[in-house]
Amino acid sequence: MDDEPALLELSKRYLEHSGNFVVTIASSPLEAIGMLLEHSYDAIISDYEMPEMNGIEFLKFLRAEGNTIPFLIFTGRGREDVVIEALNNGVDFYIQKGGDPRAQFAELINKINYAVSRRRAEEALRRSEEQYRFIADNAADNIWMFDMEFNLTYVSPSGKTMRGFTAEEDLAQSLEEKMTPKSCERVVQRFEEELAHEATGTADPNRTILFETEEYCKDGSTVWVENSVRCLRDVHGSPAGVLGVSRDITWRKQAEEALRRSEERYRSLAENSPVGIITCDRKGIIDYVNPKMMAILNSLEGEETRNINLLTFPTLQGAGLSDILKRALETGVQVNFMHVGYRSKWGKNIQFRGYISPLSEDGSVFGAQIMIDGITESENREDALS
Repeated sequence: MDDEPALLELSKRYLEHSGNFVVTIASSPLEAIGMLLEHSYDAIISDYEMPEMNGIEFLKFLRAEGNTIPFLIFTGRGREDVVIEALNNGVDFYIQKGGDPRAQFAELINKINYAVSRRRAEEALRRSEEQYRFIADNAADNIWMFDMEFNLTYVSPSGKTMRGFTAEEDLAQSLEEKMTPKSCERVVQRFEEELAHEATGTADPNRTILFETEEYCKDGSTVWVENSVRCLRDVHGSPAGVLGVSRDITWRKQAEEALRRSEERYRSLAENSPVGIITCDRKGIIDYVNPKMMAILNSLEGEETRNINLLTFPTLQGAGLSDILKRALETGVQVNFMHVGYRSKWGKNIQFRGYISPLSEDGSVFGAQIMIDGITESENREDALS
C-alpha cells in the first residue's frame, strides 16, 4: 500500500518475480480496508505518509479490530520517534526506503518471509493449544501440571468430579493439602529419586511413571488415585515440570482389600480345617496342602507333598485317585464321594474318603480342590465289631 502509483507497480513486479509472492496493491488505507473485508492476505507492506491516515494509524485500526496480520512499514521516513511509535504499536518490521534498490528489496523479501513464517507458526501453536486444551478440559481423567517446586500450574475441570474442588480451589492447594502425609512423603521421595536418576544422564526422557496416591476430597473423605506421570522439559532438554493424568481407582482398591480379607478368611478356614485339603492345577501338580492333609498323608514324618503330580504319583495310581481326578479335570464334573487307599513310603497304610471339586473360570477348568478325611481307625473299629 502506497500513494505513489509508480512505486506500487515497481514493487509488485519485483516482489512477484523475486520473492515468489502474489501481490495485490492499494493506493490508500480505505481501499486496503475494503480489500481486507473481501479477501485474506498473509502480510501487509505499508507506506508511512499517506492521505486519510498514515501507516501507523492504519496499523492501530487493524489491531483494534483484532486483525493480527503481519504488518511491515516500508517508508522513506526514518525519524526515530516514528520508528519507536511503530514498534510500540506492534509493527513486525520497519524498513527505510533509499539506497540500492536490489539490496532494499532483498531485505524486504527476507523480512516478509520471516514475519509470515513466524505468524503461521504462532497460529499453528495457538490452534494446537486450543485443541489440546479442549481435550484436557473435557477429559474424564484428571489432567494436571506441576512446576519443579510442586506448584500446580494447570488442572482440568474433571478434577472436581474426582475430589469435589473446582479448578481454582485445586490450584490454590499445596501438595500437603491435596494428599495424605504418607502419599505426600512417597511422592516427594519418588521425585527426588527421579532427579537423582536424571543427574546421571542415563534417564529416558520419554519414560512414563505410574504410582498411586490417597488424596483428600472436599467432603472430608479420601480417594485413591492412579497417576501416570511424565517429565516436561525446556528447550535444552532439562526438567521443567511434571505432566500427569490421574484416574480414580478407589473402587479397585476397595475390591483388592475385599479380596485380601476374603483370602485371609478362607485361608484361615483351610489351615484350621479338621479335614485334609489339597488343590492342584489342571496338570495335577499340587499347589496347596493344608496341615490336616499333611497329617493324614504322614507328611510330618518327612515326606514332601508339594509339587507332587497327583495324576502320575506312583503310590496313588493303584488307589484310583489319579484316574478319578483326571476325569474330573477333563469333564468338570464334581466327584461327591471316593474311597481309596494310600501307602506312604514309610509303609503306613491309610484308608480315606474324599470329594473332588473342579475349579473353573469362564467355563474353563483350571484345577481342582480335593477334600479328604482319613478313616483308618473307624474302619478298624468296624472290623473288630464285625
